[in-house]
Amino acid sequence: MKKIEKAIELLLFVFVFVIYTFSVSKTITFWDSSEFVTTNYHLQSSHPPGAPFYTLLCNFILLFFPVSWAALVSNLISAFFGALTILFVYKIVKLIVLNLSSNNILVALISGIISALTLAFSDTFWSASIEAEVYTLSTFLLVLSFYLMLLWHTSNSSIYCRKLLLFIVFIMGISIGVHLINLAILIPLSILYIHKRKGLDWKYILGTFCGSILLFLFVYSFGIQGFLKIASKIDIWLVNSYSLPVNSGLIFLMVLFLVVIFVGLFQSYKKGNTTLNTFLLAVLFFATGTSSYLMPIMRNNTITPFSNQMESTNELLKYIQAKQFGVDNIPLIKGKVFNAPLDKDFPFLNNDLIYTYNSDSRKYEIVDDGKFSKINYAHEFDMYFPRMYSQKPVSVSEYSNWVTIKGEKVVYPVRGKEMELLKPTFSENLIFFKNYQVDWMYLRYLYWNFIGKQNEIKGTGTILNGNWQSGIDFIDKSRIGDSSVIPERYNKDKSNDVYYFLPFILGIIGLWSLRKSRVYLISTIVFFLTFGIGITIYLNPLPESILIRERDYVFLGSFIVFSIWIGLSVITLNEWLSKIKSEKIRIAIILIVVMLFSPLQLVAKNWDNHQRSNDTFIHDLAKSYLNSCPQNTILITNGDNFTFPLWYLQEVENFRNDVRVINYDQLNIASYIDKLKFESLSSSVVKMSFFKGNYREGTPKLFPLKNETDKPIDVESLFQFLNDEKTKINWNGKQQHYIPGNVFSITLDTTKTVFSSINLDKLNASFNSKIIWKNTKDFYQLNDLVVLSLIQENINDRPICFLVNGNNEHYIGLQNNLIHKGFVEQLVPISRTNKNLNPKIVDVEKGNSILKDEIFLKALNNEDLFIKSESKEYIQVIVRRNYYFLAQALIEEGKSKEAKQVLDKCMISFPDKTIPFKQYAFALGKLYCRIGEKTKGTEICLLSIKNSWEELQWITSFNPKNNPIINVKKATQLKEIYQQMILQLEAFNPEAVTLEKQKAIEFTTLFTKWQIKNWPY
Repeated sequence: MKKIEKAIELLLFVFVFVIYTFSVSKTITFWDSSEFVTTNYHLQSSHPPGAPFYTLLCNFILLFFPVSWAALVSNLISAFFGALTILFVYKIVKLIVLNLSSNNILVALISGIISALTLAFSDTFWSASIEAEVYTLSTFLLVLSFYLMLLWHTSNSSIYCRKLLLFIVFIMGISIGVHLINLAILIPLSILYIHKRKGLDWKYILGTFCGSILLFLFVYSFGIQGFLKIASKIDIWLVNSYSLPVNSGLIFLMVLFLVVIFVGLFQSYKKGNTTLNTFLLAVLFFATGTSSYLMPIMRNNTITPFSNQMESTNELLKYIQAKQFGVDNIPLIKGKVFNAPLDKDFPFLNNDLIYTYNSDSRKYEIVDDGKFSKINYAHEFDMYFPRMYSQKPVSVSEYSNWVTIKGEKVVYPVRGKEMELLKPTFSENLIFFKNYQVDWMYLRYLYWNFIGKQNEIKGTGTILNGNWQSGIDFIDKSRIGDSSVIPERYNKDKSNDVYYFLPFILGIIGLWSLRKSRVYLISTIVFFLTFGIGITIYLNPLPESILIRERDYVFLGSFIVFSIWIGLSVITLNEWLSKIKSEKIRIAIILIVVMLFSPLQLVAKNWDNHQRSNDTFIHDLAKSYLNSCPQNTILITNGDNFTFPLWYLQEVENFRNDVRVINYDQLNIASYIDKLKFESLSSSVVKMSFFKGNYREGTPKLFPLKNETDKPIDVESLFQFLNDEKTKINWNGKQQHYIPGNVFSITLDTTKTVFSSINLDKLNASFNSKIIWKNTKDFYQLNDLVVLSLIQENINDRPICFLVNGNNEHYIGLQNNLIHKGFVEQLVPISRTNKNLNPKIVDVEKGNSILKDEIFLKALNNEDLFIKSESKEYIQVIVRRNYYFLAQALIEEGKSKEAKQVLDKCMISFPDKTIPFKQYAFALGKLYCRIGEKTKGTEICLLSIKNSWEELQWITSFNPKNNPIINVKKATQLKEIYQQMILQLEAFNPEAVTLEKQKAIEFTTLFTKWQIKNWPY
């Protein structure tokens, strides 16, 4: 039987790995994939808080493959560890069932296979297993730790148990180098530990549960971060007092740690103190596992666009704390509410000194004396368990979308004037926690995997996208409307996968199966809650996080446990069908039913939307961006999906690495700014006039506007002003640089070579000697000023372009001084000679080359292939937009035939059947009308109107109980778009919109009533 069991394990692993191999993308995918491929290949530090062990492991594997395989092999590494996770889930379930079912091996094998295959083909885990990410290695280490603890729990050999505990601790240390949250496995493991040592009285359960949470917080906050804080203080002392090299403090503390551990081991062994000896070994093993975090410091001199520089222990601490993302400031127990004013008496308090290592002087220098550095909010606005705490403008506006905030009135002085403020109540705080953080950011993902999924389009709270859906209409219609009003394209979406509650019901039955074993029941529930609700509480997610991307991958640990429960349902079903005397028949019936209800249903329905082998869109889009740039361009970008793929192409595929890709968002980080001063691949140094003293870590990153002049400020003079310490003013008790005006000017030399390729005659334009523009902000961010500086210093020597992605923040107000070139816009001191011409200047020659002739983007017109929602979104708002500007420019030049070719290319490549027509498709339809193709143009416009009308009808067909505020706002937006489209098409074809106008008039009254009924304020 042992051979059969081993064969099943091998077949299970191979089967799942082969399925994943067929599913993986052959190149990079969206989000962090391109970053991980690149950092793995070049052994660099990825984004905070890092995954150094994952990077080290992948780098070792990639040594055996050519560079052209880097992306594919990185994706296959995820597939490998995904399959390995599945194998250990099978082993966990088999072990549990054997202890529950009197060693019934057949039930154990079937239960294990059901659990394993359910997880393997669940939506989130399958997605994580087919792209380069840390999550499958992370989950493998989680389930390995849990499996080893189950072995420890069932073993009677003290020596074997001791070895297992030490190995578990070592694995936990390693897993921290993959994902820090893995440390939370301590909590469910503690239940197994206390059961074996003390039993499971409720006092032990509660004590252990609370103790394990405190242990988790202690190890994370004091064991890891505390060690680095002490090392940093020692380092400052040794470097500044004795001129020792940087990181001497870390080396000293590590040596001291090892000396204490080894002396303790020797003494405990000598005295026969096994408990102390085991504890010290566990500490040593854990520390050894976490030692992968030395890699970022050791690779500090690797200077590439992706690499994160950490020269000192203090910088490594900030990296682990993810200070860059504000993770260290998330309140858990008590904190302010989002609209808390500053304290009326002490708005700013003193804080700790901030030191930064200066590599030139080789000393730590004080960059902030700490005086008045800590913002102090009015304590009248404090709240326990604060969920609505962020004062970012986007957070403040989004909180009121998820909960009706009427608040309690608090009169408080703001800037010396008594004001009546509405402080959210504690109950409103809890409603936000329930509505957004629990229901939307956790339970929705759980239901996606085991009840059903509406689609994989980013769900921002409306009924249109990203909801869970069971497929049972009377259950679904109260949340997403009756199926009869849902547009056909939504029902036909390949990511619309409904499971009719069947896997979910099996999971509940499986949980019931554990009632006979309190230890397995409690430990799996704690595991489930820790990596579900527990993570939600700990991360305290902001409402804008869902506006960026879905976060289901965070909760994989919870989904693993639910998959385990699904397999365990076989135990209870076997009991319920005990009247069937033949065990073989009974087991066969259960096997068929459970396989059909869960893994077979999941693989059949999830298959089409998890096939990524033909998905090259983001890779091709990145090439289009780079190839749109002139030689030696500085390209300013923002957003992960519009930066990481470009860096991957340059660093790994060696494609267009003459272009210097600069991420606007990261220009708030001192080490990233410093990298601009070095050559990067084939790109020369980026010149800057902004002194390092103005942007070193610890210095203010916001520069207030203090209008002292209405005249344009010469940017060169501005930086002379900012580089002068005497120009600082007192701002909230601290000396602070400021910006003296909101109109800026840059002087250019248009005789320079960089402008020689600009054909003024073709563009109907002329050069200007200056670029003058207005950019008003209350506070200018550090990245705004860095972009200003690099433009001022480099514009006369090399092209400066902005990446077109639908976001304007990185343009710093320069939108009226650009030439559109394919997928980028070049900053040029140019304006139309004829003011009656369209001020939008387009390089049609470059546009034709990128969008029509040498196009990198593959056509996405095959309905049989799955297209990611991000691909659809970028085509709708970026690609079609670029086609629109090119075709419009050709029409304005009188080249209607060429314009039609461009329009046809866009429509053939990205038709409505695969990429639904929206606003920019409508705009393209109008261009068809302008060139005399009235029938085709009207058809496209009417399709766009129809798509908006269907969504508007759907959203107003019932009164959504969930997120009414968000849905009313979305419906209002759709109504405005719908009405605008009708008005615009009427100018080209009045007859075509007669019916639509009548519908719009009749609908207005109904909409107003619906809006009033559903608007809670």
